[in-house]
Amino acid sequence: MKKIILASIFTLLTACAGHQRESNQLANLLHQQPPTQVLAQLQSTEPPERDYAQFHLNVGLLQLLSSDFPAAIASLTQAKKEMAALEAISITENAAAGTVNETLRSYSGYPTDRVMVHNILALSYLFNDDIDGARVEMLQADVSMKKLYSKGSYNGQLASTHLLSGIIYEMLDEQSNALISYKHSEEIIQKRKLSVPVSLQQALLRLSYRVDRNGQYVSYKQRYSGYPTPVSNNASQVFSLYFDSVVSNKIEKSILVPSGNGEQLIRISMPAYPNPKYRMARAKVTDASNQVSTELIENLEVAVREDLSKEYPSILLLTTTRAIAKYELVAQANEQDSLLGALVNLATALSEIADLRSWNMLPATIQFAYLETTDNEVTVDRVSAAQEKIALNIGSTNLLLISSLQTPVFHYQQ
Repeated sequence: MKKIILASIFTLLTACAGHQRESNQLANLLHQQPPTQVLAQLQSTEPPERDYAQFHLNVGLLQLLSSDFPAAIASLTQAKKEMAALEAISITENAAAGTVNETLRSYSGYPTDRVMVHNILALSYLFNDDIDGARVEMLQADVSMKKLYSKGSYNGQLASTHLLSGIIYEMLDEQSNALISYKHSEEIIQKRKLSVPVSLQQALLRLSYRVDRNGQYVSYKQRYSGYPTPVSNNASQVFSLYFDSVVSNKIEKSILVPSGNGEQLIRISMPAYPNPKYRMARAKVTDASNQVSTELIENLEVAVREDLSKEYPSILLLTTTRAIAKYELVAQANEQDSLLGALVNLATALSEIADLRSWNMLPATIQFAYLETTDNEVTVDRVSAAQEKIALNIGSTNLLLISSLQTPVFHYQQ
């Protein structure tokens, strides 16, 4: 009997914690290994069904960074469907999470996940030469953010999403829509008390001049002075997004305390993020006479912490409820047999595991830069890789995705 109970304990622990531990280790490997290698290792794992959404999010992002754009679209679309289906969690899973631990609930994604999946999908569509597919994703992202919006909270509201929408609309010559998206991006950045990037200031001036030069442009010109009047010319436009580093993994914080009567040990485990150690690096884009550096548009280190903070009260409530249920279970076992009670107490304590799942391969920050050039190439510099030259068609519109990881610079041109 004792062997059966102990075997059950360790089986449960392995099932609950094993895949997330692997996922965190692989996310950390991205600092040393190219995404192609990490992708192969991730795909060789066998996640439990309840972790499929997290698995497909990470696989899809790595497929994008490995230049397999059709596969990225398939994986991220699957993740999007899984998260949508899991927003209403089953009664059975709630019961398991309330009695054993929260890793037994299916991962349905945090607000940042539910919006960022559209960003990564849109980029995958663009580099797969499907700008219409990218536009559809940004429309869906806007719907997702409206669902998540609550007064006084910007949880799930991403400036980078509105920025990418503006870039796509501008490429499609939907100038009014582009201006609206850039304005939303500026609003979120200002609400977060961050500096509005120079390239976003230029976008607001450029689009307001085209759409409403006697109204909104005058207002923006007063707010963002010192720039020349936008003019139509044959210069190429180069929009650059920079994904820097990898977002932090969650950690577990636990305490083990005796019950009031001293007969039991009660373990409380909660998810947390470590103190950030991230130091932002920038990419530079240069032509023959000008150089621009990327600037912060989205701090995902902050966004994921906001996601957890918003969930914290409900996690604490369920953890407390679970501790009471486990206490009663041990008490009942003690009434039958003291040795059985001790073993059940051990099982309930060891099975108390914090839910550390997240989209843990996202970049730590997303940065942005904009350059107009009449040259036929630009040069990209980043700390982690050799200088890379990108050929441009004269008068073209270009989006560059630059990563601090071991990837090439991705280039969409029209």
